[in-house]
Amino acid sequence: MKLLVLVAHPDDEVIMCGATIAKLVTKGHKVFVTYYTQNNQAFFRKETPSMRVKRAIKEATNSSKFLGYSINFLKFMDMEVEKDKGLLIQETIKEIRRVKPDIIVTHHATDKHIDHRTLGEIVPEANFQSACNLCGGDQTWRANTVLQGEIDLEMTNAFNFQVVSAITSNEVKRKINSFKYYESVKNEHKTESDWLNKKINYVAELRGKAVGLQFGEAFIINNYQPLDYTSIKSITTVIDP
Repeated sequence: MKLLVLVAHPDDEVIMCGATIAKLVTKGHKVFVTYYTQNNQAFFRKETPSMRVKRAIKEATNSSKFLGYSINFLKFMDMEVEKDKGLLIQETIKEIRRVKPDIIVTHHATDKHIDHRTLGEIVPEANFQSACNLCGGDQTWRANTVLQGEIDLEMTNAFNFQVVSAITSNEVKRKINSFKYYESVKNEHKTESDWLNKKINYVAELRGKAVGLQFGEAFIINNYQPLDYTSIKSITTVIDP
């Protein structure tokens, strides 16, 4: 199975579904992560935008090597992803057709970050349109299922999830260790990095206990069409222990 994770910024993939990625890679599935931005505008003090981009790419590369997934960067600007939704859909369709995933994971449409909300709106539609004769090329493709995950280290946003991926304590540890490669995140949240790591663990416990598991990562299903047998089978592959 191929899993494509479409996220706005480097580190989103680990926070959203790092333990599930670790589980799937261990089982022999292929995982691809596409970042729409390079955190161009998240620079601080004496750091320049070009320095920040270099740092984002380095951190994403190291994290991906640790968990074992492939990465790709698109060329949108963070906090400006919503400026041209037509282009956003076109580029997303190209990425879906390039990877040919069985399942897609992305943001949800009520997240508090504007880039996250935009992808939460656009990606399900792009996946639906990707199976139509649009945007050039000679091949169409649609993932069986789109799952939308959460990113909320501050724990301030409601998330009405529908399914939970079963993960182990070891997979949570791998998620936290992967997250540590994003050293700069401690400057982007008003809290200490150790506390951020604890929050990752707490959220995994909360989501797991909601469905009788020790740990879990939660998702909304957004297929733009009724679920069929193939869709349900794909979801089961992701959420089963």
